Amino acid sequence: MKRVKADDLHKEWLRKPAYRRAYEALEEEYALVAALLEARTRAGLTQAQVARRMKTTQTAVARLEGGRVKPSTRTLENYAAATGHRLVIRLEPTAGTSKRTQRA
Repeated sequence: MKRVKADDLHKEWLRKPAYRRAYEALEEEYALVAALLEARTRAGLTQAQVARRMKTTQTAVARLEGGRVKPSTRTLENYAAATGHRLVIRLEPTAGTSKRTQRA
């Protein structure tokens, strides 16, 4: 029995419009999770260490990093500080945004 790799399945499923739309809808959420994990990894900290620095629990940090919660700006600021980073938030125009809307 041949084993199928997750990456191969993902590439195959991306050809399906419904899967692609659902995947793209989650892209921003996963980008945040990836940024959190990268910050903690770069800092060389465990979830428990980040939790202590944030004055919360390891479980709360795990939920945050797992993308199961929508964190507040304050929570993201605390996470950033705990990992030796600073939070930067940026608004970018969507593909269909006109220049008039961008200036308003």
